[in-house]
Amino acid sequence: MYCIFNNAIYSPDSASYLNATIYRSPGYPIFVRVFSIIFQQYFDFFIISAQCLLGLFAVHTLAIKTSKVLHLSFVLKLVFVLLLVFPFFPPLWVANNICSEGLSYPLYLFFLAFSLDFLFNNTSKSLLILSASYILLVLTRGQFIVLTIIFTAIYILKNKHIVLKPTIIKNVIALLLLPFAVTLLDKTYHKAKDGLFIATPFTYINASASALYVSKASDKMLLNNTDDQLIFDDCYAFISENKWLMSSKERPSFSAYYKHFHDNLGRICNYTLHDRGTAYYVNKNQTIVDARYHIEKSSKRMLPVLIKSNFNNWIKLFYSNLVHGFKSQIILFLLIGTFIISFIKTLKSTNNNTLIIFYLTSLILSNALIVAFASHSIMRYLFYNYSLFFIIAILIYKYIRDVKNN
Repeated sequence: MYCIFNNAIYSPDSASYLNATIYRSPGYPIFVRVFSIIFQQYFDFFIISAQCLLGLFAVHTLAIKTSKVLHLSFVLKLVFVLLLVFPFFPPLWVANNICSEGLSYPLYLFFLAFSLDFLFNNTSKSLLILSASYILLVLTRGQFIVLTIIFTAIYILKNKHIVLKPTIIKNVIALLLLPFAVTLLDKTYHKAKDGLFIATPFTYINASASALYVSKASDKMLLNNTDDQLIFDDCYAFISENKWLMSSKERPSFSAYYKHFHDNLGRICNYTLHDRGTAYYVNKNQTIVDARYHIEKSSKRMLPVLIKSNFNNWIKLFYSNLVHGFKSQIILFLLIGTFIISFIKTLKSTNNNTLIIFYLTSLILSNALIVAFASHSIMRYLFYNYSLFFIIAILIYKYIRDVKNN
């Protein structure tokens, strides 16, 4: 009721989803298009209602599945549910915001719920729902494409003593084929809508922002493609003029450099590389669709060259980006330590608690690494895993208690 009686939020990204621009993955644009066609002037009310109800059903599903696997008490389950519903309230507003999180958050929770269910019950129904939620999730938010690879590794570890059984091999193959299925669906969508059989562009444009930030004017000579050289020259001059480069001012620490980058990423990525790069190709008589595809290809070619040329500064910026996502180096190191220890324990034993700890820390770290590489570490990209810290803490307590008792 709280969500429904608050207005829909049209953020800067909303228009690109509503207009189904080429650089948006198909999941959410199709979702909102269906609602806009059916409900028309009542779109706001029904999209908020749908996102809220779908999200709450996903919260309920994950809470039930997790409680069964971990045998959570009523109090622990209640705290877990409260953490899961936090994104429905300010500042995230996932049900009210007309952005992909309204769909991707429920789908992520469904994936978690049925991955746990499949891990411990091994039913074909769980595998089917897990696969469907994964495909829909990645078609909505591409940052989660690695989920099935992580889960496959966990599934193999869980069944390491019987890994050569035909059923296990069949399930592993099915899981590993999912990313290829997603890529095919994504390309088919763009072929039908935009006339190009391509994956959703913008991945390399996003990732190139940090590489541009640490770049030098002389990096132009390292680029082999003439278009790339001209685009880099133009973008470098523009961000240099606006003082969005690392070299624009000496700062006291890499945290300060990261803050400068964090505050200006949208300007470097969207207003510079994407907009000016698109304009460059449009001026070469390409359509807007072709231009956006080609600036993605240019960014893909430039990215490794710029990183290699400025690696020391880039890796320090990347690390500062990663730390920012965890708010503290201590939290990051504790999580990495937990990840390593749980992996070793999982290899040596069949303890389910350490297996789940390893799984959850893998999810948190992989998403944080992808976000830090491709963008800046903001809550919008990282909130999916906040509640998992609570489950990890419970499992560590249970593991220590069991060790002491034995």
